[in-house]
Amino acid sequence: MLQPADPQIFLIDEDEIVRDSLKVLLESHGVQVRDFPRGEEFLAKEGASRAGCLVLGHNRSIIEGLELLATLKRQGAALPVIFIVGGSDAVTKAAAIAAGAFAYLERPIEEAALIRTIRAALARKSGPCASAGDIPVAQPPAAPRADSVLG
Repeated sequence: MLQPADPQIFLIDEDEIVRDSLKVLLESHGVQVRDFPRGEEFLAKEGASRAGCLVLGHNRSIIEGLELLATLKRQGAALPVIFIVGGSDAVTKAAAIAAGAFAYLERPIEEAALIRTIRAALARKSGPCASAGDIPVAQPPAAPRADSVLG
């Protein structure tokens, strides 16, 4: 069972189906996930003082994500931010990284790549909520051996 000091992942995505799917995926790796449909709701309920990692999915407007990142920086947040976008260009990616995003990932994204990125973001952040080993990458089940199947 997770303790209060375990990593907290904050997930923002306006698409409820995507948000719910990501939440289930991340929780299956043993982390606490708080999800929000919009950045404003995250700021109102959590504020910028929380430790953990922010996973920010935006399909409609990367500008909203960049504005949220700027707000967090103004408030002194040290929360690593991972953008997950439906598609973009090099200029948009460069703008997000220049604004302080930890990572910028394009959909579709593989589970292992997302978990590795979150693990790296948590490792960068110091404090009790940020241990790189806290999110294990799920290993696929081993294929049955021929002799065990054939008996």
